[in-house]
Amino acid sequence: MADSTPHCPVCSSPSPRRIRDNLYLCNPCGITFNTAYAVKSYSDTYFLDEYRNQYGKTYIEDYDTIYSLSSGRLKTIFSYLPKKTARSDLSILDVGSAAGFFLSCARDMGAGSVTGIEISDYASAYCIEHFNIPVMRSPFAQVTLPTSYSIITAWYFIEHTDDPVSVMKKIHRSLYPGGVFAFSVPSIFGPLFVFDRDSWVRTHPTDHYMDFSPRGIRKILTGIGFRKIHVRAAGIRPERIVDPNSVFFRPFALLYGSVSRLISFSDTMEVYAVK
Repeated sequence: MADSTPHCPVCSSPSPRRIRDNLYLCNPCGITFNTAYAVKSYSDTYFLDEYRNQYGKTYIEDYDTIYSLSSGRLKTIFSYLPKKTARSDLSILDVGSAAGFFLSCARDMGAGSVTGIEISDYASAYCIEHFNIPVMRSPFAQVTLPTSYSIITAWYFIEHTDDPVSVMKKIHRSLYPGGVFAFSVPSIFGPLFVFDRDSWVRTHPTDHYMDFSPRGIRKILTGIGFRKIHVRAAGIRPERIVDPNSVFFRPFALLYGSVSRLISFSDTMEVYAVK
């Protein structure tokens, strides 16, 4: 019988380890991948009903939280640009720009040019109508970018694509030298994957093709040509290890937060890479 194990999509190794069902781990690359990956449609239902079911409010109603998070991310991005860079000279492309909250924040913080790419007609129309920000309505893989950018962002987008490495290569080509690629992705170097593998498998979205570890994402980005890579823990969840009702929880949470930030141990991570 022929070996049916799929090859790793990053290094082409013929021997990734099967975690369960259609989920595989390539230890040398520090990634997992999903052979049952399926594209999801992002209609208005996703931004309204599905988002409300997960977070208790619609995406549109969550504006203040997303705007505040965007402000912090932008401050981090600006810190990695050359010191004399004028914000009015910056051009920002947000891939998977949703309703445009990040781009609206970027413009408010002085960015000279902001543009989105979004496949959802509902979200892109909202961005155009409410913020007057241009949006390319197309899958990123099919877009021919008309220019280069100072900053390209992709918040929880890359794991949804069928070829994340090609996406990151295209982003690298589309940045000016010294430009910043900033993005967030789920991490397999976190408490859910490490300590509660059954829950990670059970809740793994079918539209996530590849998940990364900090080590794995650094290796990929370095291979593409990024010269400075910073990885930050984005979702520090001590309650996934120790019961919040335990008398040990508070001291553990303080220590855990410090260690998590130091080693980027988290279920999600933010990555800032300089070309």
